[in-house]
Amino acid sequence: MEARNAPSVTTSSDIYAYLLQTSLKKRDPFAGKSIHAQIIKSGLHLGVFLMNNLMNYYMKTGSYLDAHHVFEEMPVRNAFSWNTILSASAKQGRFDTARRVFNEMPERDSVSWTAMIVGYNQMGRYGNAIQMFLEMISARVPVTQFTVTNILSACASIKALDIGRKVHSFVVKLAVGSYVSVGNCLLNMYAKSGDPRTAQIVFDRMRLKDISSWNAMISLHMQCGCADLALEQFNQMAERNIVSWNSMIAGYNQHGLDMEALTIFSSMLKDSFLKPDKFTLASILSACGNLEKLEFGKQIHALIIRAGLDTSEALVNALISMYAKSGGLEIAEKVNDNRRPQAQQLHLSSNVKRQFKLGFLDYGKQIHASAIRTGEVSSVSVSNALISMYSKAGSISGAKQVFNLIHRNRDTILGVP
Repeated sequence: MEARNAPSVTTSSDIYAYLLQTSLKKRDPFAGKSIHAQIIKSGLHLGVFLMNNLMNYYMKTGSYLDAHHVFEEMPVRNAFSWNTILSASAKQGRFDTARRVFNEMPERDSVSWTAMIVGYNQMGRYGNAIQMFLEMISARVPVTQFTVTNILSACASIKALDIGRKVHSFVVKLAVGSYVSVGNCLLNMYAKSGDPRTAQIVFDRMRLKDISSWNAMISLHMQCGCADLALEQFNQMAERNIVSWNSMIAGYNQHGLDMEALTIFSSMLKDSFLKPDKFTLASILSACGNLEKLEFGKQIHALIIRAGLDTSEALVNALISMYAKSGGLEIAEKVNDNRRPQAQQLHLSSNVKRQFKLGFLDYGKQIHASAIRTGEVSSVSVSNALISMYSKAGSISGAKQVFNLIHRNRDTILGVP
């Protein structure tokens, strides 16, 4: 280790700071403690510069308590010292400590305020992040690009459109709207807050756009049911990633445009070097099921196996649903037989409930027959789902048949004496 090999005469703060920074680059979580021990053993005076380096090392290697201990031992602190421990406390979710440090700071700058906002945002305390931002504005502290992106993210998360619009006005005043990251956050905020018209205006005015900008608009148009506009923007993209294709495919599928979903999926396989992921494949399986495209669905199944995705619970469920809807009930049973027993029962019970909601009583009866053949009808969750389905569909005889079977098995969980 460099700290051990260093000559004993090299006891200057600069040398130790260099060793700490080198260890940090190597992501060595133990070297720093060894260096710290050597500093103490050498009797070197721990000035602000060296203690800041120690604190920064501990914070970035995840040793929060060690970083906090160094901070508490500091006789003199500068702005970097305060902001480092504040940021560490906020990111750890230790908001009582972070707020105490924030209140004790002799001076607070943009970094201090933004550290609190980022911490609240990352821990899902969006209301606190917004309140902190409003206090920051009242204190007339300069707002940075990083502050803006974080507060827009918080506004989007809780659909705080009014606050988001105020932040937008700050973006205009600060002239930070030219940053792609800021523009994308504005798009996301307006889209999630239910203002697609303003989102489109922001997009049109963005001088620089990246793939995320285009993807946001495609997703927004699909959410609003404007598939033609989504396709128009998709065709204008100079470069596309998997999110671009998935947004189009899933959007078509969700709006019942399943043939369009299959068409664009075929284009993806032919025109792009991207491989479909499990989200792509789940949407395509849904489209195949809706269109009863059994043979195409089998090809997708083979693709899933080749890609090693056949253990994905979401894809297994999608395969079973696709085969059942497309007339391949026997294959659906085989796919179900290959899954874990507990997962089989959970899928059967959820499938029964889903088919009832869709009004497919006949298909529900097929699932019932399949459960009898596999012996899974004795499962409490499956039996309960079947009774509920028959009862709500007005088939008293069907519900009674399942109930009598449970009675014979003395299923105490259902309360049958």
